[in-house]
Amino acid sequence: MAISVEVFDDRRNQLGEGPTSSGANNNHVQWCDIYGQAIRWRDIATGEIGEYKTSEPVGFQIPRTIGGEILGTANGPILRDKDGTSHAMPSREEADGFKDKNVLRWNDAKVAPTGELFLGSMAYENQSNEGAFYKLSKDGKKLTRLFGEVGISNGMDWTVDQSRMFYIDTLSMKVEVFDFDKGQISNRRTLVEIQDGMGYPDGMCSDVNDNVWVAFWMGSCVRCFDGKTGKLLEEIKLPVQKVTSCCFAGEKLDQLIITTAVGNPGEEMDLNLYPKAGFIFTANPGVAGKKTNLFGA
Repeated sequence: MAISVEVFDDRRNQLGEGPTSSGANNNHVQWCDIYGQAIRWRDIATGEIGEYKTSEPVGFQIPRTIGGEILGTANGPILRDKDGTSHAMPSREEADGFKDKNVLRWNDAKVAPTGELFLGSMAYENQSNEGAFYKLSKDGKKLTRLFGEVGISNGMDWTVDQSRMFYIDTLSMKVEVFDFDKGQISNRRTLVEIQDGMGYPDGMCSDVNDNVWVAFWMGSCVRCFDGKTGKLLEEIKLPVQKVTSCCFAGEKLDQLIITTAVGNPGEEMDLNLYPKAGFIFTANPGVAGKKTNLFGA
């Protein structure tokens, strides 16, 4: 039986991304509109909505344990307090030892169960090897470059036992996995080879069974793969082309929140053909996920 989807929030996002759940019963759902330069949220229980603007395109947002967020503004990251005050953090240039060759931005990030923030970059014009993958220390004071040659750094998550980390570089057309040990990654290998015609793997999350739910840009769906074998287990179809990411939310963490996009700047989108492009959707896939890990600094 097909898994149905419903519109969760009909505010149109140019490039919706990076959903998180937090707060009482994981009901506070928040995401970023990268090129709309906005952070938006909706409460599952009350329907309350809100948003604020950012001064630059913002590639990720993650709530902090003390309130506010860590934001992946293009030249950040930055810490944003509850009152809107922002604080600079270590930059890519400091971590790399050189300036970006082309115009790059942050694209996706997630806090590990061990507290570090893993975050990646990409080139605005999608050059296939100019992005990189980084780790920010739990206290927010040290940014370390882990590896380069990244096209579009995208989704990641960890197994329940914290022994493995999943990772997507969209342009590699793979879902990959690392061994994970106390904040260290090693032994990079392929879990899923994405076939022609499936679209491009984008953001993702994993569930309590360590299976991965992957959003597909130009694929009109979220697909679930076995976290050990890579076998395709499930597909959730959406009425839009550009599906970008997902997370679990709600009291039982059994609601899958799915972000979508109109597109990147300059891309044409027929809103008569896809009138719900850029909306946020929700589905009940019949499995529970895990809480969003908040950032501690």
